[in-house]
Amino acid sequence: MIKGGSSHVDDLAVIITLADYDALPEEDCRRHELVDGVLVEMPPRYPVHQRAVRLLADQLEDQLPVELDVVHAFDVLLKDSARPLMRKPDVVVASSKLFDAGVTRFDAADVALVVEVLSEESEDVDLRVKPREYAAAGIPDYWVVALDEPVSMVAHSLVDGRYELAGGGSRVLDVRSPAPMTVDLAALVRRRLME
Repeated sequence: MIKGGSSHVDDLAVIITLADYDALPEEDCRRHELVDGVLVEMPPRYPVHQRAVRLLADQLEDQLPVELDVVHAFDVLLKDSARPLMRKPDVVVASSKLFDAGVTRFDAADVALVVEVLSEESEDVDLRVKPREYAAAGIPDYWVVALDEPVSMVAHSLVDGRYELAGGGSRVLDVRSPAPMTVDLAALVRRRLME
């Protein structure tokens, strides 16, 4: 096992299959991704990060069309091969029909949008490695959210196999894809008032 979400896989690392991954205890699967067949431990996720992910998913759920739904920290199979690639994006928007089908992961072909919320430990992978992986898998939209004040987001859309800038900004941001929506970025870090 490799720690930290690295994109470089040690030649001596143990290669596992999707069947091996599926046989792992659920606790192990929640904390790992499968990168070129190697189990990679994800960086720690702090409460501010987890809250932002939840609040973003809630905002999207309220605005998505009925044929799309949202979940956070769910496996997305990007490459099914002898050395599978499976990431666990912070937020995933996929076909609604899969949510009631009891799937344990999404295939990239069923995913409309993946979102990564940056943390110090994941920033390099989220900005350099994952865009290439998600684009190669054909995922139409990729957003990156930075929680530093002012909270900001950059939206990318897939064009001819590569991501191109589709928009970005801070505070409140209107997006067109995968559906017309308004994202209140400041709300992702706003503290609830004590009563």
